[in-house]
Amino acid sequence: MPTDDTRTGDTTTVADAPWVGPAFLIGLPLAGAALGWGLTFIVEWIVGLSWFPFQGLFELFTDLSATLQLIVALAAGLVLGLFIAFFVLHEMLTVTIGRDRIGLKRGDYEREAHRTDIAAVFVQDKRIVVLGHRRQELANAEFDLDRDALAAALRKHGYRWLPDGDPYAADFKRWVPGADGLPDGANAVLKARQQALEKSNGSDLRELLDELAALGVVVHDRDKKQYWRLADPA
Repeated sequence: MPTDDTRTGDTTTVADAPWVGPAFLIGLPLAGAALGWGLTFIVEWIVGLSWFPFQGLFELFTDLSATLQLIVALAAGLVLGLFIAFFVLHEMLTVTIGRDRIGLKRGDYEREAHRTDIAAVFVQDKRIVVLGHRRQELANAEFDLDRDALAAALRKHGYRWLPDGDPYAADFKRWVPGADGLPDGANAVLKARQQALEKSNGSDLRELLDELAALGVVVHDRDKKQYWRLADPA
């Protein structure tokens, strides 16, 4: 996705280009309205499919006049498009790089790391990671911006950028219940987190990840599986 690299004083913000937001706010509602309009042509066919969900709603829709069908379909499509557009905007990543800290914000996730705590920054498996001096991860978020823009901003402010990704990638091991080598309590947290992972419960995943970080355990997810390694002792 196009990336904007904005400099304000001692701060550089790496985010989606300014036109991306308005494009979603205009394009997605229009696309939704077009889908709604198309629905008016196939609703009779849908009602004939006994297995199709929400049959009651579609039957009510067919009871409306052609004019009302068009108005309702266009309005519903516009509202759905706006809802999706606002969700997309909410989930866009913003990386703020300053002289004394780095901040990540994506959706409800917001994290800052102070310069004295930061060892390096890298992108691995489409995630940006701010790495600490004890091999711990200070911040971690899904990344879909321009890597070159991110690297340039980090170097401009004197942070270490790792172009080859995670230097500790080989240390990760797949978690299985009762895995050896974990600190006390970590297996229980990982078990609870596995359940949250299978249910795609984002708030629990983040909360339990913070609990594991406090225990000195770094966790990455892949295909609904957890992979872990240890950070260095404090």
